Order: sequence, then structure tokens, then C-alpha cells
Amino acid sequence: MTGPRMLYRLCPPGTVSWCAAPGDAVSRAPAELDGLPWAPADLAFGADLLRIAVRHGVASPAGLVLDARHTDDLGRADGLRSDQLAIDDAQTGLRESVAMRLIEQAYPGSVELAAQLDEKLRKATENTAREADAQLAEVLAAPVRPALAEHWRRLGGRYPD
Repeated sequence: MTGPRMLYRLCPPGTVSWCAAPGDAVSRAPAELDGLPWAPADLAFGADLLRIAVRHGVASPAGLVLDARHTDDLGRADGLRSDQLAIDDAQTGLRESVAMRLIEQAYPGSVELAAQLDEKLRKATENTAREADAQLAEVLAAPVRPALAEHWRRLGGRYPD
């Protein structure tokens, strides 16, 4: 038996719950999956999450159950880019501050050095975001399992593809 795993359960029309379950839980009978101790998840329901579930999940009477490891890169690139925009805004304010002018007077060239470092970090963040995009694309490249998409529809869910 393997260690605990985080699972997500998607239920129509669009709720997500989670539980920590034994690593072999996804191989249980579908009815047993719904008997696990599910709790509301912080992860928001969305089209990409559903797309992952119909590729990598399993059916349960209430919906689709998915090992959370398949969602690791979901929204990661957007989060990185959003955080970088916030950092850029904060740095703009800092560069225009009295404190930065005083630092530049005391240490000539420090503003330029900081700008170069900021650019290196911005490029590294974008490279990481691109890697996350590629990893998510790889997860989504798996073929849709028609039985899972049909199960979702039978339960009243809408499938985006």
C-alpha cells in the first residue's frame, strides 16, 4: 500500500471537494470513492480542471475523482505572471521613491544594478511560467476518455470540448 494521496472529486454542475486517501484509493470500486471523507476544496472548478478529470480521472456515482498530482500546474503560469505584474508595480513605486534617490546618491549605480537584477528575475519568472504552461499542455494532451465525458454529461454536467 502506498502513502496518502490528495484526491479531488468534481460533481456537476461544478463543485470540487478533496480528501486525503490511501494511494490505492483511485483503484477502489466507484461506490467506495464517494464514501471517502470529502470536504470542500479551495481549488476552483474550471474548464481546464474538468478537461484534466476526463483524461486522468475515474468515475464515481457522484462525479469524477482525480489524483491531485495531475493538477500541479493548473493555474501556476497565470499565478506566476500575475505575481510578477504586482512585483513590477511595487518596484516602479520603489524606484520613484525618496529612499531610492538617497540610496543612489550614497551608492552610485545601484539603481541601474537593481534594474538589471529585476530584468533577470523577470525573465526567469517568465521561463518558469512557460515551463508550467508546457507541463499543463502535456497533461491536457492525453486523450479524452469518452466514458468519463459521457458519465459527466449523464450526471447533468456540461463538458466544454
